[in-house]
Amino acid sequence: MGSNRTGTGAETGRRAVVAGLGATAVASLAGCLSGSDGGGGSGGSDGDSGDDGSDEEPVVDAAETTVGNTDPDAWRDVAELRFDGYVGGWLGLEPAPIELVENPTLVLVEGGEYELTWTNQDGIHHNIAFWDEDREVVRDYSTPGNETLGERETLAFEATPEMDTYRCEYQPAGQLGDVRLVSPDSD
Repeated sequence: MGSNRTGTGAETGRRAVVAGLGATAVASLAGCLSGSDGGGGSGGSDGDSGDDGSDEEPVVDAAETTVGNTDPDAWRDVAELRFDGYVGGWLGLEPAPIELVENPTLVLVEGGEYELTWTNQDGIHHNIAFWDEDREVVRDYSTPGNETLGERETLAFEATPEMDTYRCEYQPAGQLGDVRLVSPDSD
């Protein structure tokens, strides 16, 4: 006597919820596992010019694009950077060249002093650090990290030639962006 179960409405609903949760878990991990081999800035997220047509679909819902303005003139007077942190990526808030850009390329003036403030937006443990091309933290430029929704961390740093990328050391494949240095003398 075989069993031919069609299930009650409650069982069917429960199965749909479990299936939906599984799909959500897989989708949320996609940002952590896709796109990057964790290498240096040349294989990073935004390309070099911001107008090369390499705009990919953002993972973070609040992001509008993955390509920001990398024209050095747009960055000349920048001293403060603001991000929101999500497992899927960093969301640029300020300055204007990175507004609503996922994992934006930062264009920094070599020797310039900056403050980067980020806010935890998902309650997952994040930090931010600047890495060199050997995947080492540059001059201890990293925050301790936190997993508290709404908590902010600020990192004061000087832009140095060693800087290749910035990233979360806990989700390095999804939360990373390139650093592009320009000379203080360039026009």
